[in-house]
Amino acid sequence: MTRGQEVKRVVIKDAGLIINALKHVKKNPKYVLKLFTLFSIFSIATILLLVGIGLYKINYDYIIRNAEDNAIRIAYTIFDQERKYLLSTDASGKATIHVKEEAFAMLDDRMKKYLHPLNMFKIKFFSTDTKIVYSTDHSIIGKTDKTNQALAKALRGQTDSKIVQKGSVLDLVGEKRYEVDVVETYLPIIDDNHDIVGSFEVYIDVTHSYQEIRKVVTYSVVVLSVVLVFVFGVLYFLMSRITGQLSKTQEELHLMAITDGLTKLYNRRYMILRVEEEFDRVTRKKVPSMGLIMADIDYFKKINDNYGHLTGDEVLKEVAHRIKTSVRKYDMVGRYGGEEFLILLPNSSIEETKLVAERIWNAVREKSVGQCKVTLSLGATCTVGNEELNSAINRADEGLYKSKQAGRDRISLT
Repeated sequence: MTRGQEVKRVVIKDAGLIINALKHVKKNPKYVLKLFTLFSIFSIATILLLVGIGLYKINYDYIIRNAEDNAIRIAYTIFDQERKYLLSTDASGKATIHVKEEAFAMLDDRMKKYLHPLNMFKIKFFSTDTKIVYSTDHSIIGKTDKTNQALAKALRGQTDSKIVQKGSVLDLVGEKRYEVDVVETYLPIIDDNHDIVGSFEVYIDVTHSYQEIRKVVTYSVVVLSVVLVFVFGVLYFLMSRITGQLSKTQEELHLMAITDGLTKLYNRRYMILRVEEEFDRVTRKKVPSMGLIMADIDYFKKINDNYGHLTGDEVLKEVAHRIKTSVRKYDMVGRYGGEEFLILLPNSSIEETKLVAERIWNAVREKSVGQCKVTLSLGATCTVGNEELNSAINRADEGLYKSKQAGRDRISLT
């Protein structure tokens, strides 16, 4: 198998694995930590919103139920006490709600006595035809309210209550009050024959209770938010420590996957991947050309045989270091084989490639490595025209072969 065929096989088999691995770098622990942060913020906001709504609804319903119970108890007590003034019988013997005008003053006094201590500031009595037959507010007596759905329910035998806010109201002692929250309760009036003869409408002041709801909900949400922020903060701290360690481990594993363990240069598979990427840039006319240098340590087998493999390893590491320090910052150096190195020179002409090859050649041969006099044979080339990648790599390899055939310790351009 030729070197070109071997390169192609490695590219097909291994480069794809690295590409897939690099694509998954986006899914790193720091990305997971970011997702956790967003999820935590969303969770805290959702929990606080749901708890706030839930607490408000529970307390809101409690106020309405409590006010409704009081309204029912008080209204029916009033009705029983004042039945003779509120209830009359027509010619057919049917009971109806009716209040004579001369009874208004007396009922007003009684209503103040009944309602004012109980935080109730208005009561209305409706007949079955939705007419107001009596109210602590005399200005509305005699009016009808046929569009009132809550009143219609009460006249069908159902109770209906809701909280409403009044901009300003007059209480039973004539004092004007502003921004008052009241529970309006409509309930049926039932006579001794269990017939619905009218309806009550009772206003109970719940301003204080409603304000307490807001305080309770606000306080609860604040306390819960502090607890949630603390809990998620602790979790974030722990996750940041864990993800930080995972990121470090991931970086170490990634470095191990792309570097040679002995020389700390890029390994063969990663170099092939980068050569492909740079060659693709040349093909797409992003850069005019790229340079490739193949370098091989001369008589490396003799070094191992004469001085041992440990010395051979030291020679490899020192040569790798000298090559690395002889190239430009953006050039890439990799260990291509046992004692063979591949140098990629992005966006380089043949003249620039030759200069770099000469620096490498001089840097290695100018000083011995321990007891060993070390030299390099190099083959240098530059991509031309629309050639294939394998052709460029083969020409660099051919240049290396020429240097060896010509006696080693030299550079051959192809």
